[in-house]
Amino acid sequence: MRIISVVAEAFMVPLPRYFHGSNYKYTHKKGMFVRAKTDQGIDGFAYLGDDFGLGQSIASAVNEDFSKVLIGRDPSDVKNIWYDMRPLVRDILGDRRVALHAQALADILCWDLHAKAQGCSVVDLLGQQRDHAPIMVIAGYYTPQNSLGDLANETRDLITLGGRGMKLKVGGLSVTEDVERVKTVRDAGGDTFNLAVDANQAWSLDEALHFVNACEGFGLAWVEEPVHWDNDIADLAALRKMTDIPICAGQSEVTVAGVASLIDAEAIDICNLHPGYAGGVTPWLESAELARQNGLKVANTGEPQLSASLMLACGHGMSIEIYHPDRDPIFPKYCPAFDARTDGYIEDTCRTGWGIVPSDV
Repeated sequence: MRIISVVAEAFMVPLPRYFHGSNYKYTHKKGMFVRAKTDQGIDGFAYLGDDFGLGQSIASAVNEDFSKVLIGRDPSDVKNIWYDMRPLVRDILGDRRVALHAQALADILCWDLHAKAQGCSVVDLLGQQRDHAPIMVIAGYYTPQNSLGDLANETRDLITLGGRGMKLKVGGLSVTEDVERVKTVRDAGGDTFNLAVDANQAWSLDEALHFVNACEGFGLAWVEEPVHWDNDIADLAALRKMTDIPICAGQSEVTVAGVASLIDAEAIDICNLHPGYAGGVTPWLESAELARQNGLKVANTGEPQLSASLMLACGHGMSIEIYHPDRDPIFPKYCPAFDARTDGYIEDTCRTGWGIVPSDV
């Protein structure tokens, strides 16, 4: 089987309200679709979100540069293709975010085609380790009112939606106020509700320590990216020694070597390298294996169209992280896995490839 065409396009969907994290705001769901055709009539389809508003540039990079590496290749040679694309990310004067996202799209597309050529899902191709994985909803964004009552209602709504837990946004208010938000979600969700927090690198080490000390009794599953990026490896390692709450980081790394540095520094308990930021699923799988060898867990922040497969193929995987459909209208529309959730879990949909279905099919 050979790839005969590759086409990428950017998309942008307005959201019904803005979603405010600790130091950022979303008003649209942005991303890139990519399609491929092969000489055996097997079509590939994949997408990625775009946090940087660079979708048009990323799509252009796929169409103008990365497609030249893909066309004529057998997508089952996915790892060699990934390495053959690597020179395209080494322009030191270019925007590395654009190149890495473009490589990621191309890589994810190859995995889709590779699995489809075998007539199986990516889960089966990688080797299924779990029948299902719990749903963690990324939620609790800040609102103009920041009402604790509204936050409690949101928590109960997420349980109705099918979530077994929430990754709560923190870092946007004072530590004391954010601790109250944690308590509110814990009380509303109950003792068995899987609760984690994500500060998006909002705190100094002292602020992060203040927060984790105040939250020791709330049963947090993890605290994610708690410290500023300026000196994060050292600060994460220091914080980890001072708390029993698991530390999750790696999302802001762009290489497996960066993950290795976090592991070597004993800075994390959970690794969540982002496939889009790091150039694809191929490096994500490498980092996941590195985590396994070191007795760590893996997560995949956001991008549920990928984590719905990856978390089932990793015995040391965490939850499948999704958003409320108001925050991410694309996953429910394109991925039957959203509707396949049962009792707070997502199962293998038994569809080929990633299980992503174009809306026009």
